[in-house]
Amino acid sequence: MAIPLTLIGGYLGSGKTTLINGLLASADAGRTAVVVNDFGDVNIDAALIAATGADTMELTNGCICCQITDDVRRTMSALASRDDIDHAVCEVSGIGDPAQLGSWRTFPGFRSGPVVVCADAAVTPRRLADEYVADIVHRQIAAADVVLVTRADLAARGQVEATEAACARIAPTAQIHSIAHGDPAPLLALLRGSSSDDGRRPPADEPPRDPVSHAAAHRTVTVRLAPAVGIAAVVSLLEQSTAGLVRAKGFAPDADGSWQQIQLAGDAVSVVPLPSAAAAPSHPEIVLIAAGPRADTTLESIADRLRASTPFGDPTIAST
Repeated sequence: MAIPLTLIGGYLGSGKTTLINGLLASADAGRTAVVVNDFGDVNIDAALIAATGADTMELTNGCICCQITDDVRRTMSALASRDDIDHAVCEVSGIGDPAQLGSWRTFPGFRSGPVVVCADAAVTPRRLADEYVADIVHRQIAAADVVLVTRADLAARGQVEATEAACARIAPTAQIHSIAHGDPAPLLALLRGSSSDDGRRPPADEPPRDPVSHAAAHRTVTVRLAPAVGIAAVVSLLEQSTAGLVRAKGFAPDADGSWQQIQLAGDAVSVVPLPSAAAAPSHPEIVLIAAGPRADTTLESIADRLRASTPFGDPTIAST
């Protein structure tokens, strides 16, 4: 029987990984395979997907929405050959356009599931007004069958309503649900619906789209941190850099040697323990992402300040 394939998209830091972890933690998720893609040299998101018996596959050839490579074909073929999977979920890169991945929902062995797009309640209207990232965010939302307005618990009611209204304008036929704490209930309902589908769903008729120039808007740098780097210092620097960075995520040990996740999403910096099921990183590092014409300068400045306490040499700035 063909496996329903659900795409989960959304801009950098919109809560996709939190949503997937909530899904995998649910007893109702069934046998779910997860394909994870990330933007940057280090696939941080793959390490953050909790190991709960599901298959997690890391793709290494860039943004899968715009580089359909043999790596993707191997991944999809391997999943399609399995007879022990109820659902497949693909997390699209944070700067990817889910519409460009629509053909993979009808890859041999799969059938079309929904496109789910996460939109951060606190920052989506601002992203849609940002001349450097608005086109990407707009395309992501427009591709959605379902929009999940995330972090409704952290945003003001007015922000939630403004995000819901913006998403309704961009994707007028999409279902829109506001969720708190990464609640996977709407996603679980979609997966149950996909499982009961008889497979006769036609592929989406997606209009051609001009490719988004990822390199023109986004730049990324991976900074390897000193083993004894102080987490408080990293957090303080990120909090001072929210105007320049669109995303940051990485790992570092605390004073007791326990590995912590450090993330900047929207305007908020968080530090939480690495999931117990996740493998410990080989060394502390952080991925920084910026957008716009001053992205290189921003990254160089922040990386230099982080590098002041690290002996591992210059970080490398790249685009994708």
